[in-house]
Amino acid sequence: MKLSLGRLFFLFAVLSFWLPLSADANRYFFYKATLDETTIYLMGSMHMGLPQDPEYPKKIYEALDKSTAFLLEGEVRSEKIRNSHVQEANLPHNETIQAHLTQNEFDSFTKLLQKLGISQKTVERFQPWFIEFVVGYRLAFNEGYVLEYGTEHRLLRYLARHRKKNPPHIFTIEAQDEVLRAMNTLKLEAQLERFRSFLVYANKTGESNVAEMATHWRNGDDKKVLEIFHYNHKANTTISNPFAKILLYDRNHRMAERLKLIARYPGTYFFVTGAMHLIGPESIVEILQQLGFKVERQ
Repeated sequence: MKLSLGRLFFLFAVLSFWLPLSADANRYFFYKATLDETTIYLMGSMHMGLPQDPEYPKKIYEALDKSTAFLLEGEVRSEKIRNSHVQEANLPHNETIQAHLTQNEFDSFTKLLQKLGISQKTVERFQPWFIEFVVGYRLAFNEGYVLEYGTEHRLLRYLARHRKKNPPHIFTIEAQDEVLRAMNTLKLEAQLERFRSFLVYANKTGESNVAEMATHWRNGDDKKVLEIFHYNHKANTTISNPFAKILLYDRNHRMAERLKLIARYPGTYFFVTGAMHLIGPESIVEILQQLGFKVERQ
C-alpha cells in the first residue's frame, strides 16, 4: 500500500466522504456559524477524491477568500505529519484478530484481504477499529480515490494559487496521537461488534461504500450518509453506542469547545472537518448552537 502509516492514521482520524456529480446541483455540508464579531465557516470534508471531481460551488471559495485562518481537523500536509505511534493500535499480548473471530468470520476476513491484495500479516495484530480503517481505505483506493484529491488538499491548492500574497494562517485543532489514545480506550467487545458489521457489508457489496456515500454527500443528505456510515444498523447511530461515542460524539464536543475558544478572537475562519462531525446527534453544529452560535446551512 503506497501510503505511510502516519497518513493512514490521519485518514481514519478525520473520516471520509466523497463523490462525482455537477457542482451546481449539489448542496454539500456547508455552514456559517456566527458569534458576536466572529464568523466560522464549516465545511464537511470528503478526505479522498477523484482527479475528475468537479470544483466546489463559488460560495465555498468566496468564504475561503474572506477567512484569515484555515482550520483543519487533522494534519494532512505530508511534510508536517509526525510519525504516529501506530503500534499503540495493536492488540494486547501479541494476539491476532483471528483469536477474536469465529471461523466463518475469519474466513470472510481472509477472503476480503485476498481480494484486496493485503497481506494478512500486515494487519492481523491491529485492533479491529484500525483494521476496518486500513481495509476501508484500500477498498476506496482500489476505486481510484486518493487523499490528494480530497477536500483538504483541493482547498490547500486553491489557497496556494489564489492567496499567495495574503495566505491565511493554517492550524489543526486535533492531534493524531490524541485520537489514537481515545480510540484505544474503546473496549474490544464494542470494536468487534462494529467490525462484524463491516465484514458483512464489505463481503456483501464486494466494494467500498464510497460511490454510494459520495452521491448522498454531495446531495447533503444527512440521513443517508448516517445510514451508510453505520452500515445500515440503526442501533449504531445512538448516542449510547460506544464506538460512535468515542469516534464521533466525544470528539465533536472537544472540537466545538476549541472553536468557541478561537471565537474569542474576532475574525473570519474556515474549518474543514469530516462530514459525520457536522450531522446527526451531538454534532459540532448542534453543540455550537448550544454554546451560543447562530448556525445557518449555506
